[in-house]
Amino acid sequence: MATAEVLGKTESINGKRYYNVQEGVKYPSVTTIIGEMTDQSFLDKWRQRIGEEKADAISKFSANRGNVMHQLCEYYLLSDKETSKEKLEEALEKISHFVIEEGYSQKEYDTGRSLFFNFYTGGLFDTVTDVISVEEMLYSHQMGGFAGRVDNIYRNKEGRPVILDFKSSTKPKKRAWVDNYFLQISAYFIAYWEMYGERPGYGEIWISNEQDGFPQKFTVSYDDVKTYGKKFLQYVKEFHEKIRLD
Repeated sequence: MATAEVLGKTESINGKRYYNVQEGVKYPSVTTIIGEMTDQSFLDKWRQRIGEEKADAISKFSANRGNVMHQLCEYYLLSDKETSKEKLEEALEKISHFVIEEGYSQKEYDTGRSLFFNFYTGGLFDTVTDVISVEEMLYSHQMGGFAGRVDNIYRNKEGRPVILDFKSSTKPKKRAWVDNYFLQISAYFIAYWEMYGERPGYGEIWISNEQDGFPQKFTVSYDDVKTYGKKFLQYVKEFHEKIRLD
């Protein structure tokens, strides 16, 4: 059995992110597989339209404000304080130190904090009553193997695990735009089931955007997982075949 330190380690191999899942066993990340096997030409066109320098700056800002939002969610959900107000106060105190340590700008902090508050004021955290794990690495041996780190797994009122991922964006998302998120949740769903022998009830995607204070929540049903999970596993197989050919 690999140690927790080994299991949590990631590394870049030929520009692609891999997780160490067992001694001597490395699996590509879920996001790496999705990025490699789905059409990303829109990103290339976007970079060409606005220029590499501006695109890099926007990407860095988006990643950093997203990290602030994610870290606040983690601090809040892991707090052992009794009330939501106390949990919030603790999370805000901790994030101030995190931002300084990471060297984030004031604007990155302010935006990430605002994105977090969209979830908080929207009452979404009230639905998470029993946290199973936060930032847990999940993996599966199917189709050559894959791994990923899921933002949160909690147990709902019916006692079933729920796979939850937080997303940030500049504007609200239409359902047709988030197929890759459904693929990602389905991958985590499959891996959790394989690792623990317990089928999750469903998955959730929470999206907070910069334009308004109304967070979006997309539910990934078991029927969705059967559709998107099958598609994702085919991508896993094709990814491994492609890597071998390369």
